[in-house]
Amino acid sequence: MVSVAPIRLAVMASTTLYDLWSDEAVRPDLLEVSTWMPLEEVRRCRQLLPGAPLLVHGGNLLGAPLTEAQVQTLSTLVKETGTPWVSAHISLWPWKVLQEARQRGRQPTALDLGGHLEDFFVRVRTLREFLGVPVVLENAPGLPGCASAPESDPATIAAVLEATGCNFLLDLSSAQTAARNWGVTPGQYLERLPLDRIVEVHLSAPRLLEGGRLIDGHDALREEDYDLLGRLLDRCAPQVATLEYWQEAQALRQQVVRLKQELARK
Repeated sequence: MVSVAPIRLAVMASTTLYDLWSDEAVRPDLLEVSTWMPLEEVRRCRQLLPGAPLLVHGGNLLGAPLTEAQVQTLSTLVKETGTPWVSAHISLWPWKVLQEARQRGRQPTALDLGGHLEDFFVRVRTLREFLGVPVVLENAPGLPGCASAPESDPATIAAVLEATGCNFLLDLSSAQTAARNWGVTPGQYLERLPLDRIVEVHLSAPRLLEGGRLIDGHDALREEDYDLLGRLLDRCAPQVATLEYWQEAQALRQQVVRLKQELARK
């Protein structure tokens, strides 16, 4: 599938990126900020790209009930950034549930969720209604220590998106991690995801640990990551591709330049 509108490149805000800002080749179309970033820094980011909205990412924002103070802070952040949506991870299993399952020597299953699933749906709906912008849900890499984590099951992801009415933020690093856990190739894993709901893609490379386990390490993109992105963009048309990397300046510059070239071909 070919995108009608150009795919905009966003980069995660970081001191590494700020230090490179005088280099026009490194400047993206958009910046991504987090819900835990100080408001002063958010305002600084808005000044770097005047006239452009900032993307707001909430990480595990929906993993626990939100306090009234948190919601008020998020409301201010949405107004300050002009964000088109707030993204957050699909966080279905509270840590207490995970710990209890492991203490029993087994992996958690959907049966362990109980009322936690409906609680998650309520948090999504409440946040969306209060903030007045869409909530976009991101795939998880899988539950720590679980070989076939139900939270990263493509069928579960599709069902959650359908139940909430949310669009999809596909994290390619998390997808590769989940694919390894499920014993399939990244391409096979992507084929099972609801690609038609994607509005944003998160880009970074997973990190390989001893024993062959992958984690979402936010490392620099490799050739296989660019190849996977290319195959994905042949199938879907996201509005934004976001690079989530902040570690080394030269590596950051190389990735931004390369991604601009890759996205221009689509």
